[in-house]
Amino acid sequence: MERKPRLFFEEGTAPRKKASSKKTKRYAPAKKVAKKTQKKTKGKPSKKKALSKKTTHQIGVKSGKVQIKGAFDMGAVKKAIEQKLQKRELQESFSDEGEFFIGEKRVATGIPGLDRVMEGGFRINTSNLIVGGAGCGKSIFCMQFLVNGIDKYNENGIYISFEESEDKILKDFEKFPWHLKEKIKSKKLVILSYTPEQVAKVLSVGGGTIRDTIESIGAKRIVIDSLTAFTLLHENELTKRKELLKLFESIYKWNVTALLTAEHEPDPDRHESNVLEFEVDGVILLYNVRKGDIRERSLEVFKMRGTKHSAKIYPMKITDNGIIIYPDETVF
Repeated sequence: MERKPRLFFEEGTAPRKKASSKKTKRYAPAKKVAKKTQKKTKGKPSKKKALSKKTTHQIGVKSGKVQIKGAFDMGAVKKAIEQKLQKRELQESFSDEGEFFIGEKRVATGIPGLDRVMEGGFRINTSNLIVGGAGCGKSIFCMQFLVNGIDKYNENGIYISFEESEDKILKDFEKFPWHLKEKIKSKKLVILSYTPEQVAKVLSVGGGTIRDTIESIGAKRIVIDSLTAFTLLHENELTKRKELLKLFESIYKWNVTALLTAEHEPDPDRHESNVLEFEVDGVILLYNVRKGDIRERSLEVFKMRGTKHSAKIYPMKITDNGIIIYPDETVF
């Protein structure tokens, strides 16, 4: 029987032509290509350089998503995200009622360890009470707030005392390297001595001398030491509140951030708020508690309107340079 030849193609179609042994030159030699491309790209930036110039990374304000234009660069993306998060941390804060604030300016104390536990410092143009017993560091805290304002933040300050003269105050603080006399000569710091009765008269006429002093040196920070002496002028609680509200209203009109001291021995286990604490924007309690045969100083941010602050009590020390707070340590 005759065998049919085996076909490697389907019937009805022509067989494939055998590939030519001659190799067609489809591409020019590598050297020539390089020369040609050099001629074409001469005077023009390469694609890589062009892409790197066009590469941008943006973050959506509302969504917070990273938008990449041009070539992808992971390092640049990370940097853009970090910058956005840092900016948001500085701008955002929460109030006690859960309200949301954006871009609220803070007045930093400059006291090591303190600003980080109350969102960068005190809220601008607020009245804040510094409460503590004898020897807890109220006056040092307040003067350090003014000194740091001048040295670190270019904000002049005024220290008003109801009990001591300027000479006595300067002598009390001379061991600290704050150069108070030089600051007074350069009109960056003013120390005023008033009796509570004189302050009451000043407030009754709209601030008078105090307002003029604030305007003359461009003060942004003020200390009143102490508010307890001022409240003793009024026996009636209702009258006390009225006079305090008048004082706080004046402080707000003066466009300054104020610290006011109050003499009271707070109890870390059970604190009873007085009339002063209800009227101010912030309350910081300074403790000087006995532990065995020694006393330990500590600080608590008890109240701070419009601020998400910690409820922890922090160790505090008075050093040769002033007060230091230790937020990562514990007390008691």
